Amino acid sequence: MKKKILYTASTDIHLMNFHVPYIKLLSERGYEVHVACNGNRKIPYATKQYRIAFQRSPLAKKNIEAYKTLKELIVENGYALIHCHTPTCGVITRLAARKARKKDTKVVYTAHGFHFYKGASKKNWVIFYPVEVLLSYITDGIITMNEEDFKRLSTSAFKTKNKYLINGIGVNPERLKFDTHELVDLKEELQLRPQDVVVLYIAEFIPRKNHQFIFNQLRAIIDQHKNVKFLFAGGFASEKIKLEEQAVRENILDHIKFLGYRDDIGKIITLADIGISSSIAEGLPIGVLELMYNNIPVVASNIRGHEDIICDGNNGYLFNFDTGEKFKNVVVKLIANNEFRKELGKKAKSSITKFLLPPAVDRMSNIYDDFLN
Repeated sequence: MKKKILYTASTDIHLMNFHVPYIKLLSERGYEVHVACNGNRKIPYATKQYRIAFQRSPLAKKNIEAYKTLKELIVENGYALIHCHTPTCGVITRLAARKARKKDTKVVYTAHGFHFYKGASKKNWVIFYPVEVLLSYITDGIITMNEEDFKRLSTSAFKTKNKYLINGIGVNPERLKFDTHELVDLKEELQLRPQDVVVLYIAEFIPRKNHQFIFNQLRAIIDQHKNVKFLFAGGFASEKIKLEEQAVRENILDHIKFLGYRDDIGKIITLADIGISSSIAEGLPIGVLELMYNNIPVVASNIRGHEDIICDGNNGYLFNFDTGEKFKNVVVKLIANNEFRKELGKKAKSSITKFLLPPAVDRMSNIYDDFLN
């Protein structure tokens, strides 16, 4: 009988976007891989899929139901390994697996970015730090993907025996493939002209992604370059409405396109000349890495995750939030100078070899060996 492994995450989108290569790896190694998430998208290579109503908010009542359902599932299947992702789901999964660990089930958690970090609010530290410390007692391995998180994990407060640092989940070129014939239609749909310089931000419209910072600089950038177009790819929320109203007030809406969530992100990235990110917190942002893989220079906030990828002035640029001047000036310079953009884009791509999928899969395979052999 094949040994069973359970993968959990809050949403099917998270598993689809980031973890299919690892589910495939385990399947090819002869394991029966089950997945549990919220959503109906079919996860490739999964033997069984369970829909569980995980909620992002830790206080949502549905999470109690999710805990009970998951606990029954774990007891029923007797997993050799449980690998959980995303913060709230990670908490629920580890609590639900406590008894299973006594029967030699191994539980691993990947932190895609701790909520407690340098510059985080006191509320985040008060709530999330003690929770993760306590959960480390019932977690067999914790995986981090940036230097700041790993240094914090390495302190004596965290009692997890196995502590890991990886270079993210890996840039997967297969995820970026698309039919080139569709590109012409997309350019027409977005009304992009040959002379336009396209600036792209890939991020959900949530406060953590800090779109407001960028929108505060758009008027000044557009005044200097009428041929610039800003594309924002990411799911909509209340933040988008507020920013759209600001764009109308400042008469710059013609230079902005809200694309919503895209499952053809490779095609969208191909349109871009410049990548940007003003996020307040990241683990190791795959969107930024995918832009760099496509020879696109990125201007990003100087935070954990970004600083693990970008060396300021070398393979991209980092800016601080205390002033918008550097962000604005660098973007203006990149818009104005095509050769400079191309040169910086080449440096960006050549600098991220260690973040590609093959070495990431090899690293994760070795981690799984620690628990499955």
